[in-house]
Amino acid sequence: MRYCKKCIMPDTKPDLTFDEEGICNACRSSERKYAQHKDPIDWNARKKEFEALIKKFKNDDPLTYDCIIPVSGGKDSMFLVYALKEVYKMRPLCVLFEPTLPTKTGRKNIDVMNRMGVDLIHFKRNPLVYDYMVKEGLRRVGDNDWPNHIGIFTVPIHFAVKFNVPLVIWGECPQTEYGGYTKEARSAHVLDQRWLYDYGGLIGNRPEDMVCEDLNITLSDLKPYIYPSKEDLERVGVTSVWYGYYFPWNVPEQLRIVKERGWVSRIDRVEVTYEDYENIDCYSMTIHDYLKFVKYGFGRATDDLVRDIRNGIIDREEAVRLADRYEGKYPLEAARRFCRRFGYTREEFDEICDSFTNRVLFETEKDGTFKRDIDGSLILKKKYVEMRRDPTKSTKRK
Repeated sequence: MRYCKKCIMPDTKPDLTFDEEGICNACRSSERKYAQHKDPIDWNARKKEFEALIKKFKNDDPLTYDCIIPVSGGKDSMFLVYALKEVYKMRPLCVLFEPTLPTKTGRKNIDVMNRMGVDLIHFKRNPLVYDYMVKEGLRRVGDNDWPNHIGIFTVPIHFAVKFNVPLVIWGECPQTEYGGYTKEARSAHVLDQRWLYDYGGLIGNRPEDMVCEDLNITLSDLKPYIYPSKEDLERVGVTSVWYGYYFPWNVPEQLRIVKERGWVSRIDRVEVTYEDYENIDCYSMTIHDYLKFVKYGFGRATDDLVRDIRNGIIDREEAVRLADRYEGKYPLEAARRFCRRFGYTREEFDEICDSFTNRVLFETEKDGTFKRDIDGSLILKKKYVEMRRDPTKSTKRK
């Protein structure tokens, strides 16, 4: 296990690579973003590219929409509505794929967004099919939000086809913010079926794998989660892009903008991190972040910390202190809500999580069970905690 010398992200993160200086590719991507690299991003050129793109798709017909914005109750989609409607004077149609365990805060923010003057489709999925996929995603690949990852990327594309609105605009660009997977992917600014299957978090499963004769779940029941056909996409000319590819994604500035328009964060921090504004629209995402921690040794707190390091808000030393304090805490509130909603006991839920927990990273008892603190939190092995504090120790391999 190695930690980046510039941020605190470990190399257990899938597809993260380190250069000869011990710096991760996500930090190098951030250097390009902020012109701290020999090959900086030309944001002026990309802005012109975006303006040419929307000019191409902007429709003169007042009875049609100019674009589709996939939304949630989060800050990112609220900012997109502001940017596209208020700055670029577009007529967007917003499409919401219902979260697994919606929060009151998320629902309030959706209402605030709606009142900015946009049409909003709230897609309420079949709960019998969705609940089955939640439990299967948890059991098969250790991801309780597996069907949500599919739905948020497929359902808006279905509406793009049905309403004949070819332009779909998403928020931050993963390749820009978190480092690319290949040279090709680092420059990718189009979200298509290939991106979804390769990088969208499906972990090898496909919607077709969820057919279940015992529960009478057929392929027809799964149609919202299956990407539209190539023929339909080409007929409409669907083009799906990341806004964050064309503009530098600036979280502090975007928070200021959306809060001025009524968007609200939590009154306390999110359970598995130190922030109060990430993943506040769904309790289930907290479980997803915890499962990421048990698999890879990092979770939501590290995600937030490395973002704040790259944005120049904190330094690495402060990030280490905050990681020691918040990373990997057992999500008591979210686990209670999730277990009550999907019919698990706490013991059953922990047993499933333990089956995906990385034994190389965490302390175990003599009988092979995982050591836990009194609050139920796993204990990261001391050597990895020390490596996070001093990443030079990570490279001393025998």
